[in-house]
Amino acid sequence: MQEKELIEALKQGKDSAYKALYKLHYRVLCAFAYTYVNDSFIAESLVSDVILSIWEKREAIDITQSLRAYLMKAVKNTCINYLDHCLRREGMKQSLSAKMEEQQLSYHEQDNYPLCSLLEKELESRIEHSLGELPLLTRDIFYMSRTEKLKYQEIALEKNITTDIVKYHIRIALTKLKGDLKDYLPSLLPFFIFH
Repeated sequence: MQEKELIEALKQGKDSAYKALYKLHYRVLCAFAYTYVNDSFIAESLVSDVILSIWEKREAIDITQSLRAYLMKAVKNTCINYLDHCLRREGMKQSLSAKMEEQQLSYHEQDNYPLCSLLEKELESRIEHSLGELPLLTRDIFYMSRTEKLKYQEIALEKNITTDIVKYHIRIALTKLKGDLKDYLPSLLPFFIFH
């Protein structure tokens, strides 16, 4: 499939275009992302985020350069945003840690701290509810990955699907969780940041 045809097929929402995008660019983009984040799993996650984002916004994408250059720029920006987020989170951790030392209080060491315990239960309930709304296959794949700690290849073998399809379902689950918990998580940050 020629590049222009691939872009057109993407805009039309053809599954074959989505698969071709993964097949042609995924490994190179992961290697490129790794040069920024120095972690294979994070690199794969960020690249999957980029590809899923392009798929979700496919009708509005405007690619005036080569598709590879467009993808690399998107991955670079995503990696920089991720690193910036890590730096800010690290700064917040240090600030919170200093405040906790001043107050002689460490929430994560006090398992019986009532508010922390309540919030943890509430969060678990929200996560379970969110995952419960996913299609069965997506939910199964997500649990196999996160709870049973199976690798994508192992899940693919067990479900008789490709690793790309496994990655697609993981992305769907993570995107749903991120959306469902986006307003909920910031208020919990001080309590869960050290867990």
